[in-house]
Formats: sequence, C-alpha cells, structure tokens
Amino acid sequence: MAAGKSSTPSPPTSFFKILKDGVLLPARNRSLFMVVFALAVAYTSLLLLINDLAIKPRANDVLRDVMAFRVTNGTEAITPDERDQLLQSLGKDTWRLVWASAAYLLLDVTVGNAVWIVALFAAVATFSGETSSCSFAALLGKARAQQLKGTVLTVAFVYGLQVAYFVLLLSAMAALLVHLFVKGPTGLLLLGFLLLFAAAVFLVYFVFLCALSVVVAVAEPERHGAGAVGRAWRLLRGRKRRAVLLVAMVGALNFACYRAHALARTRAVGSTALGMLLGFVYAVAVAGVELFAVCAMTAFYYECKESNDAATTKEFVKLASEEPLIGA
Repeated sequence: MAAGKSSTPSPPTSFFKILKDGVLLPARNRSLFMVVFALAVAYTSLLLLINDLAIKPRANDVLRDVMAFRVTNGTEAITPDERDQLLQSLGKDTWRLVWASAAYLLLDVTVGNAVWIVALFAAVATFSGETSSCSFAALLGKARAQQLKGTVLTVAFVYGLQVAYFVLLLSAMAALLVHLFVKGPTGLLLLGFLLLFAAAVFLVYFVFLCALSVVVAVAEPERHGAGAVGRAWRLLRGRKRRAVLLVAMVGALNFACYRAHALARTRAVGSTALGMLLGFVYAVAVAGVELFAVCAMTAFYYECKESNDAATTKEFVKLASEEPLIGA
C-alpha cells in the first residue's frame, strides 16, 4: 500500500492476488499460525473420531434395523412379538443416532466456531500489520479485551439469519411439492421452480456474506451484528463474481480432500493403524484448506476495504474541487 499515489484509484486486486495472499499470509508469523493450525488439526481429528466411533456405528445399526424390518415385514416367518421387538430396536437405535448427531452438531457449532474465530483474529492481526511476532497468548488477551464479545454476537446473528434462510427455502420446497401433488397450473409451477433455483444459488453468496460479516466484526470492533452484515454487504458491491469464485475454490479443495480420503479408506479396509494414519492426514489437509480459506477471506476483505476507501477519497476530492465553482 504505497503512499503518494494519484487521486485516481488503482485497479482492483486480481483474484489470483487474493489467493496468493491467502497462501502466503501464515508465513508472516509462522509461530502464531503453527499454533492455530495445530488447533484446527486437533479439532478436525476430534470430529473424525466422533464420526467414526459414534455416528457411523449408530447409522449402520439404524440401516440394519430398517433392512431387517423390510425383509421380514409382510411375511409369515415373523411373529408379532418379533416385529414389535424389531420396531423397538429401530426406535432405540434411531434415538441413539439423533443424540450422537446432536452432540456432534453442538461440538461443531461451539468448538468449531471458536477455532474459526481464533484463526480470524490471527489472520486479521497479521494482515493489518498490527503484529509480526505476536504470541498466541497475547492474541487471545487482545481478543478478550477488545473484540471477542462483538464477534460472538455477530456469529450468533449470522447463524440466526442462515437458519431463517434455510427454513424459508425448505418451506418453499414443501410448497412446490404440495403444488405438484394438486397439479396446479404449469406456468406457476415453472415460475416456482425458477425462483427456488435462484434462491438456492443465492444461498452460496449469502453464506459467504455471513462469513465476511464475521471478518468485519473482527477487523472493525465498532461494528457487530446487523452493522457488520450491512458493512459486508456494501463491501461486496461489484465483487460478487470474485466471492463466488472463492467459495467455489474452497469447495473444490474440500471435495478433493474428501474424495481422496474416501478412496484411500477403501484401500485400507482391515488395517486399523493405516486407517488412523489416513484419518490424521485427512485432518491435516482439511485444516490446511480451512486456514487458507480464512486467510483468503481476510485478504478479500482488505482488498474490498481499500478499494472502497480509495473510491470514497476520490469522491471527497472531487466534491472539494467543485466547491469553489459552486460558490462562484
């Protein structure tokens, strides 16, 4: 950010420059980001462990009960008592799966967001130049003293917005299904499908907007909640294509990691040690992608902010230069 430029703002930073900043940002403070990366790896490993030990076995139990009930239902080879026993087993296994899934989701919402917020604080502090050698303890102390409350409020606010959006989307889908059953006018049905498709596409942009709002809350402590969302909305004007590209890039990386892990797990059936090693490698890869996403989004925020500030400065200069003419 060189000083002394002309009043004409520089062209917007390219998308590849944002990706480059996202990759290279941790190198500015390796010790800090090593701690953040270790936290992300530990959290991802914990999620994988819970999924393998609690979610998958219960899901397999439910599937086995359903298959057994389908095979025996309607046949004379099973007594009513045995059928009742199957139904009881299905209900018990289903509740176990529901409770395990709820605990998994609660862990993801609480611990996952805590790790994400810590990574954002590290990325914002490093990118803004506030610290080049800040320790992890100093970063946490600064977060608790200045910005943590507003950031947590913003996370809760955007979660509420996302839940409301999902509910509206599901309600629209249910209304379309009902419309299909009653066989309403084809034109209205087609219009409904188009609107639903547009809402599903906008969901990608909306999720990115919510994530950028949290970055705003970290970088600008005076803004939180609805103020952070409004600020993020203004920053994204004219930059929606780059936002969608960034979401697509991160999604593609996560999908590639998942497919590689799934393929490797099929080759490691029967080997517990190899399965654990592959799980750890997968956790490292996913944590790396998530850390890159945080750094790239931080770089995206600062690029948007600098462009907006340059445009605002140019407008002020233009108005100031016109004042004598107006007075004359």
